[in-house]
Amino acid sequence: MSEGFEPYNISHSIRVMGPHERARFAPEAWGHLVKLSRSGVLNTIELEHVIERALIHVDGRISIGDIRGLLTDSGLEDDGPDGSTTTH
Repeated sequence: MSEGFEPYNISHSIRVMGPHERARFAPEAWGHLVKLSRSGVLNTIELEHVIERALIHVDGRISIGDIRGLLTDSGLEDDGPDGSTTTH
């Protein structure tokens, strides 16, 4: 179902926040997830898993620190000394 994506050079689906997610995720946290997904660090299933875990385990607004903590706990991401992202 990629019809219509060719002119935009988009080879994968785009994840859009639902209303319940929009109220919970800080823009920086959502942007970090999008960046990791688009770069291939997180596949579609992993992305959904991280979103679900964040919604369940974080009270209130979900920050980029919360996302990084969840990813590190899952073994998916570590922040390098220069702030760069590395994966296992």
